[in-house]
Amino acid sequence: MKVFWRIDWIDWTGEALMPSTKNYRELHEQVASRPGAAERLAALRKETLAEIGLYELRRALDRSQTDLAAELGISQSAISQLERGEDLKLSTLRNYLAHLGARLELLAVFEDDDSEHVVPIRIGEKVA
Repeated sequence: MKVFWRIDWIDWTGEALMPSTKNYRELHEQVASRPGAAERLAALRKETLAEIGLYELRRALDRSQTDLAAELGISQSAISQLERGEDLKLSTLRNYLAHLGARLELLAVFEDDDSEHVVPIRIGEKVA
């Protein structure tokens, strides 16, 4: 069961008033003007871009599943399955990314107590 609340504002004449709203630009300016906001927003932006799914990447590049599928010579539903997949062939992922204008890099990350070592992985003749 859903319950919705509605509050109507009434002025002294008995006329209903619309509740006040703020537009996005005003809210953004308020948040951005707070001390340290630029650093916090930059950190959030970096964290958000640190890991992105294939669907989000394709959408960020303003590409449709249909157009990408035509370029790859596969169906739109195959693109959808690929984007939702959890176990992809590297060649398929490499080809998908290449058609988005990117290259695939595969890294092995070894973490010690106080350090991290990153090693590029080569599969076949190419570095993945």
